Formats: sequence, structure tokens, C-alpha cells
Amino acid sequence: MQFNSVNTAYLKSTLKRVVALAVMIIITVSSVVTVAATTFNAVIDNDGTKKTVQLFSGDTDEILRSAGITVGANDLVVRSAAKTANGEIQIFVKSGYAISVAFDQQIKTVYMHYGDTVGQALKKAGVTLGANDMVNPSPTELVNAETSIQVGRKYHVSITADGISSAAIVTEGTVANALTEFGITLGSDDTLSVDKTAKVSEGMKITVARVTFQEATTSEAVAYQKTRENSNTLYKGNTQLQTPGKVGSQTVVTRLKFVDGKAAGSEVISKTMVEQPVNQVTLVGTKRKPSAYAVVDTDGTVTDQSGNVVNYSRKISGKCSAYTGGGTTSTGRAAAFGLVAVDPKVIPYGSKLYICSPNGKTVYGYAIAADTGGFVYGGHVIADLYYDSEGQCRNFGIKNMNIYVL
Repeated sequence: MQFNSVNTAYLKSTLKRVVALAVMIIITVSSVVTVAATTFNAVIDNDGTKKTVQLFSGDTDEILRSAGITVGANDLVVRSAAKTANGEIQIFVKSGYAISVAFDQQIKTVYMHYGDTVGQALKKAGVTLGANDMVNPSPTELVNAETSIQVGRKYHVSITADGISSAAIVTEGTVANALTEFGITLGSDDTLSVDKTAKVSEGMKITVARVTFQEATTSEAVAYQKTRENSNTLYKGNTQLQTPGKVGSQTVVTRLKFVDGKAAGSEVISKTMVEQPVNQVTLVGTKRKPSAYAVVDTDGTVTDQSGNVVNYSRKISGKCSAYTGGGTTSTGRAAAFGLVAVDPKVIPYGSKLYICSPNGKTVYGYAIAADTGGFVYGGHVIADLYYDSEGQCRNFGIKNMNIYVL
């Protein structure tokens, strides 16, 4: 009986241990199954370099941080919707690049990523390439952080120079650059059909005109001038050649312009007098022709019967008488025609006079105040005119006259 009790107790103890061990095994297996169920494997392709990580989170940011990958603001992160055949998560990280594209006199910046080509960058920048355009780097080359794209346009133009017209394909830029590229040198005086600073364009026609200059020296005649001068020694209406005219000569230097070998104008650049011309001088008479009359002009001048202008300082108008008979005048001179009697208080002795009627038709002429007499005192007669005969005195009588004191 005692034996049976001991065995029973032993069996119970053993059974408990087996049960406890079984429970532990079950718990351990269960834990292992749970851990296996929550572990993630991910393959990251970072700019072509692959890296595999294993972690308990499937979050993309957690996966990248676990892989030690920092994503820039312009980088591209793509997580594949499907897993690999091994059940791995696929994540692609592509670095972003700011690419400058220079074209058509402008620079444009576009953002590209690892694996993109220059051609894709051109397309994103809105650049359409012509058949002859040049691109550096090549459109098939992959971009990187150092990539800078230069687009060189090419244009079909027509260039005419030195009598030859040629079709050319030139690089974008100015007309001057196009000519240099085509091997044409412009002279300092040459001209262009378009401004040399203008930008070339498709189908542009450029014409170079070669301009040269030559100097020519010639001799030419210099005409003399004809002048006229008044002369009081010639009667009115008469002329007299005083100085004959003589043609001069001068040397002329002319600058001749030629465009493509053809005369296109000239310019006189200097004249040197070799022999001065002599001007022709003709005298024109202003003297009145002699006549029996004097002319009392309305402008206050008097012209004598010979056409000479009488300049006077004073005019006295009044009645004049006539006398004759010879003898000696009050001034001691022998009486003669041209010596007249006056009141010396009015007209001093020795005064030179010219005497005529107010209308000029009665002319006594030039006289000298040399005598006096009763007729001239009292102011009734301003002068007593001496004549050579009584008949002349009777013909004269008493007349109103003008005495011009010279």
C-alpha cells in the first residue's frame, strides 16, 4: 500500500513537469511564429546602388532611415506597388539635379533625376532642336549634378560677297560672327545689307558691299566776278571798262567712291588756288550831261548846267539886277562877268557863289562876291550881277534868283 502511494505521487509530479514543459514549448513556438510574421525585408535602389534592410516596420520613411538614406527636397522616391518574387519591398530613390539649359539667348533651370537624359532635360525646358542644331552634352548622355546643357542653333543663310553668292549654315549669334565663321573679313569702309550686330535668323540674306576710295587731282578755271562802280567823271548813260576780267585757276582734289568696283559718288576734299581771278570793273556814269539849264532838285541838291552837283552851305532867295560898264570893284578887282555886287554884311566879300533862277532856266553860273552898290542896300535886291554888255543887262532885267553860297 505504501508502495502504491509513492508511485502515485511520483507519477503526478512527473506529469506536472511534462505539462509545464509542453506549455513552455507552445509559448516559445507561438512567440517565434509571431516574430516571423511582423518582420519586413526591403530592397532599396539608391541611384543604382542596391541595399537590403530588415525591420519590423513597413513604413517607407522608416525603411529609408534604417538604410541611412537622407532624401533631398528635389529627390524622387518611388515605392513599387508589387513586391519582389521573394516578397521584398522595392523602393527606388533618385537624386534630384538642378540643370541649367542655355538656348536662344536665355538660360532656363529644370529639375531632373538620376537616370534622366540630356534629351529629357531639353524637352522639359521646352527646347525643340532643329536638324542642324548642336547640343553639348549629347542628348543621350545621362544628367548628373554637374550637368550644364548648351544649345547652339544653326541657321541657313545666304551670303553674297566679292561677286559670289553662297548658301551657308552658321551658328547662332550676330551677323558679324556669321561672316567670321564663313571666312569673310570686312574692310573698314565696307557696308552690309543688315546691321552687323543683328542676330542671324533662318533664311537671312546677307550682302557685303566692298567699298574703296581713290583720290583724283584736276585743275579747273575760276571765273571772275563782274562789278560796276559809279563814276562822276562819266555822263549818265555812259560806261567804261576800267579793269578787264581775267580767269583764275585752282587745283581740286576729289575723293572718288567705288562700290564693288563701280563708281558710286565723289566728294571734293580740297581746293588750292593757283592763280587768283581778276574781277572785271565797269564804270557807270553819274554826271549829268551839259545843258543850258541848272536843275534844282527837290531833295535839296542843285546840279549846274554842266551836270555837276553843286554843294552849298546856304541859300539866299530874292531879286537880282544887272549892271555893266567896267571899272574897278570895291575889292579892287577889275569888273568882269562872274564878279557880282552884294551887301557884304549879308554875303561877305570873297564868297564863292552859284546863281540861278528857282526853276533853273536862268543861269548866271559861278560867281564871287567882289563889289557892292546902292541897289543891294535895303534888302530889295540881294545881288547886282555884272554882264559884259548893256544888251545882256536889258535882257536880264530884274529876276527872282537863288544865290547858293558854296
